[in-house]
Parts: sequence; C-alpha cells; structure tokens
Amino acid sequence: MKEGLERIDASTLESQTQAITALEKLFAVTQPGVVFSAPIKVGDYTVITASEVSIGMGLGMGSGGGTDEEGNRGSGGGVGGGGGSMGRPVAAISIGRDGVHVEPIVDVTKIAIALFTALGAMFMAWRAMRKASKGGA
Repeated sequence: MKEGLERIDASTLESQTQAITALEKLFAVTQPGVVFSAPIKVGDYTVITASEVSIGMGLGMGSGGGTDEEGNRGSGGGVGGGGGSMGRPVAAISIGRDGVHVEPIVDVTKIAIALFTALGAMFMAWRAMRKASKGGA
C-alpha cells in the first residue's frame, strides 16, 4: 500500500511540475516587449508597434474509486489542462519632426466576424419574437 502512495505522490509532483512549466510559457507573452515593439529608426522617424495580447487557459481534475467483484478496492485520478496565447498588432506609432501620430491597424477579419455574429443574433431574436407572436407554434 505504501508503494502505491509513493507512486501517486511522484506522479502528482511530476504533474505539478508540468503545469508550472506550461503556465510559465503562457505568461511569457506578458512581457513588456510584447505589447510595444522595440523602436525602429527610419530616417527622421521612429516607429513603434502596439499589439493586443490575449491569453486563455483551462484546467480540470477528477478522481474516483470503487470495488471490483472480488472485493479489491481501487482508485484513480487525473489532471489535465491546456491554454494558448496570441497577439496581433493594433497600432503603429510614428514619432517624427511633425509630432507623434498613432495609426490604427484595422483587422478586417475581426470586423467581419463581429458583423456576422451580430446579424446572426438579430436573426435569432427576430425569429423568436415572430414565433412568440404567433402563439408559440
């Protein structure tokens, strides 16, 4: 019985080490150099890009136990998780003789997805209202 507990302890420690390593990789994106790029000098101008950074993650765990037909007890458990991070440029900042200018970088794909999501939600609401006005048929 003691050997079984030692194996579970070793397995738990290994899982925790893997989880910490994964979290360190996810949060590595939050460094200051990720949001604002290093300044690039072009002639009399200096250009800096600003980015949007997103991080998402999920974790889960479970355990259980039971007895087989012969009366042997057993138990088990598991832990899992995942995550991701992404970044995209949102603006270019140019500094020159005539001052500082911030030029937004438009993401057409993001705008299109928002448009179709809004249209879909409006269609579903319209359909529900139409169905309700007909007496739920």
